[in-house]
Amino acid sequence: MTVAKIISLRQLSAKSTARYTLPPTVENRHHALLGFELNSSFVLQEAAWFTTDEAIQIFGGMGFMKATGLERVLRDLRIFRIFEGSNDVMRLFVALTGMQYAGGHLRELQKALKNPVGNLGLVVNEGLTRGFRKIGIRRGDPSFGDLVNPALKDSADLVSHSVGQFGETVEALLAKYRQGIVDEQFILKRVADAAIDIYAMTVSLSRATRSIKEAKNTAGYETKLVSTFCHEAAQRVSQNLGLTRSSRDVANFKAMSELAQEMCQQGGVVQEHPLGF
Repeated sequence: MTVAKIISLRQLSAKSTARYTLPPTVENRHHALLGFELNSSFVLQEAAWFTTDEAIQIFGGMGFMKATGLERVLRDLRIFRIFEGSNDVMRLFVALTGMQYAGGHLRELQKALKNPVGNLGLVVNEGLTRGFRKIGIRRGDPSFGDLVNPALKDSADLVSHSVGQFGETVEALLAKYRQGIVDEQFILKRVADAAIDIYAMTVSLSRATRSIKEAKNTAGYETKLVSTFCHEAAQRVSQNLGLTRSSRDVANFKAMSELAQEMCQQGGVVQEHPLGF
C-alpha cells in the first residue's frame, strides 16, 4: 500500500470519527457540522504534512528520491492547505464562529440582568461561577468522564478543563474587544488553535473508547497514544489561551502588526543590509 493510500484512509477514518461526536440534538446542525469539517481538515492536513516532512528527514537524501514516494506526497499535501480555502483565513472563521455562540450567551445574560428578579436563578448561577473563578476554583466545566472508558478518564478531565479555559477566555475577550475582536487576528489565531486542539482531543477519546468497547487488538496502543496526545494538546491549549490574555504578549502582537505595516509601506525589508547589499 502506498503512502498516499494510507493518508487517504486516515482522512476517511478521522472524518467518520468527527461525525460520531456530533450530538443529534445540536441546534443549527448545519453550522455545527461545518465547524467539525473545518477542524477535521486542519488536523488532517497539518498532521499529514508534519508526518511526511518528518519521514523525509528520517530518510535523509533518499527522501527526495522517487523511489520512496515521499517527494510526491509532500507536493500533493501542500495544496490542501490552500485549495479548500487558506488555513489562515479558515482559522479566523473557526475562532469567530465559536465566539458567535459565546456572544449569544452573553447577550442573554445581559437581558437577564435588566430583570434580575425574574431571572434570579440564571443571575445567581453566573455570579457564583464568576466568583469562584476569581479565587481559582473552576465551577461549571463540562464533564466527559462518564462518556469515556475509565482508562481514559484522566484524558477526559484534561478536555473538560480545556473547554472551561476556552469558555472563560472567549468571554473575557468579547468583554474586552467587543465587535473589535474581528480585527485581532493574532489573538483569533491562538483561539482557533486552542479550539482545534480541543476538537482533536475529543475525537481521539471517542475513537479510543470505541476501540476499547469493541475489544480491538489495538485498544491498549490507542489508549496510550491518546493519553500522550491529550497531555500535550492540553498544554498547548493552556499556552495559546494564556497568550491572548497576557498584556506582554498582546503588546507583542501589536508590535508585529506595526512591523508588517511598515514593511508593506516600504515595499520590502525596512532595515539596511549590514554589508550594504
